[in-house]
Amino acid sequence: MTVATLIAASFSFTATATGVAKGTPVEFMFAGKGSDRDYETMFVLDISPEDFCNGIEKAGIPRGNPPDTSNCVLWPVGCPLTLEPPLDDFVERQFEAGCPAADTPILYTGGTRRANGRPEAQDEMPLALFSLYTLAQSPLLFDGSFGQGDVYGHMLAKATIEKGRRFTFTLNWDDKTRPNHVDVEFKPGALAAALNEIRYSATNGPTVVKASFNGELSLTEAVAAANALAQIDSVAVKVNGRARDGFFYRAFLPVVKWLDRKERLVQPFELHLSENAAPRLLFIKEDWSGDAPDPALTEKVISFADAVSCKKTDTCFIYAPRTFKLSALTPYLAKLPDTVKTFYIYGE
Repeated sequence: MTVATLIAASFSFTATATGVAKGTPVEFMFAGKGSDRDYETMFVLDISPEDFCNGIEKAGIPRGNPPDTSNCVLWPVGCPLTLEPPLDDFVERQFEAGCPAADTPILYTGGTRRANGRPEAQDEMPLALFSLYTLAQSPLLFDGSFGQGDVYGHMLAKATIEKGRRFTFTLNWDDKTRPNHVDVEFKPGALAAALNEIRYSATNGPTVVKASFNGELSLTEAVAAANALAQIDSVAVKVNGRARDGFFYRAFLPVVKWLDRKERLVQPFELHLSENAAPRLLFIKEDWSGDAPDPALTEKVISFADAVSCKKTDTCFIYAPRTFKLSALTPYLAKLPDTVKTFYIYGE
């Protein structure tokens, strides 16, 4: 069987060298013309980011999904592609923990989009087309989660390519290698069944999981399910997203030291629930006016209506008995402002 018969879809495009010097740390293989980060970019495309994305999809390469932390989508998703000539012809990798390895696939996620469907990379800096760290805007990303700080300084221009020199690149897809998608619901007495469904899917290749938690689950059961998901959440089994008006699994695995308010980087809302008392919503005011290195913290009981005025507070800690069913917690998600996107639940 020849290589040609293995390629089901391909897209070719031209890009122009920026002229960065050999050894320069680079953060982008490709960016759009006019990028304010061309000093750390190998090539700028000769077509617009929008035409680039339209061309890929017209060629038959399907769009995946970029990371979207506000909706608990932490992993990029897409079909793995090969780039010719390969990245390693132009970029020297220093293999450090947290950096993409030589065999890390490239995914076409399509990048983040505006309401009209237009790629953000079309007109929002840095106009990233292939970011070497995980940047949601970038339509092409490495398969995995790679922080900017972890990657920076470990991807270097392999040689000084004359500025203005044009290259032709091709992205190829074999039409067979694509992620599986599975939605699972954890229910009382059936945690193992949901996990087995995920494992079965994973035996047939990379899997993207959307997990939801039935309202009849106790907080104790939800924590057990979340611990199991944490053990398998990886490039091979990506746990992405949450059910509408539901919790992401990490909500049930809060950091214990955050119980101490002084250990938090920022102060969330605190919602205290109990069997025999009305809910208490607290706003923690930080006073930086003193000479101490840390702010003075003052708690204030507020109404859910008052929470709207606390625009900078985007996280809520929920304290509830471990015996509580999730159905006793989820109604409060709608009571809090839309700006609150992150929840952590502490069982008591």
